[in-house]
Amino acid sequence: MRILVIIGCVLLITQIMPQTSLEEVSKTKAISDEIMQYFVKEEFVQGFDIAKKYWPLPPVEIEGLINQINTQWAIVRQRFGKSIGMEFIREERIGKSFVRYYYLHKFEKHALCWSFTYYKPGDEWVMNSVNFQDKFEFLFESVK
Repeated sequence: MRILVIIGCVLLITQIMPQTSLEEVSKTKAISDEIMQYFVKEEFVQGFDIAKKYWPLPPVEIEGLINQINTQWAIVRQRFGKSIGMEFIREERIGKSFVRYYYLHKFEKHALCWSFTYYKPGDEWVMNSVNFQDKFEFLFESVK
């Protein structure tokens, strides 16, 4: 019985641990760029398949996020029009432990702001969050 519990714990840990290592912060930017290329084409499953490799979040939660985005996307398309591209905006850091990248997802009538946050708890970076929003006044505030 104890062996089954230990095996179960090991399997659970391997399911929630990132599958690929990120030792250099520059790779986090490259991954975010690649994911955004899919998001601009509305290929969210493919984009999040890349994120899953680096995100210590249970796959079922990532699938839930994909479903939520797909549900909301019809409204985005109706309000903002056709997706026409993306633009990298900026990078922010908190010490040596966090880095965040901001992108504009450009549409015919408006834009969304995507952010990708990575955390370095030890020697490797892991994805910490992926968010999008249609309010980006905070981006103007940093320009002052």
